[in-house]
Amino acid sequence: MKKKFKLVLLVFVLMLVMVSCKKADPITLPNANDSQVITVTKIEENKEGPTASITSKKDIVDTIKLIQEKAKPTRKQSNNDTPANTKDFRKMEIFYGKDEKMTLYLYQNKKFYIEKPYEGVWEIDKDTFNKLIGAM
Repeated sequence: MKKKFKLVLLVFVLMLVMVSCKKADPITLPNANDSQVITVTKIEENKEGPTASITSKKDIVDTIKLIQEKAKPTRKQSNNDTPANTKDFRKMEIFYGKDEKMTLYLYQNKKFYIEKPYEGVWEIDKDTFNKLIGAM
């Protein structure tokens, strides 16, 4: 009886470990061909600054492709409308479809991140971060 209990407990613990080690999801973005414009707005001390726009179809496709290729999933949660641990960031809005918009936030907090509100946080490298905010 004791061996059976230990075996059941071991199986339960292994299942718990496997479930908790679920790999984070890759970032999902709108189809680049359906996107009309991408805007990047500088936010400092929670105040909006200048905005740059990407309107060229080639640049839009390249930007979305860059994010999809370079954004590495993390296990960090996004539980706020804007990044919680920084006052300085960039707000990237991708306008697509008829009247749809996706908002992403780019910021540095020791490392470089893209945050999609209530969906997740992805890590990017410094070069990718600089390319994405390069229009500023």
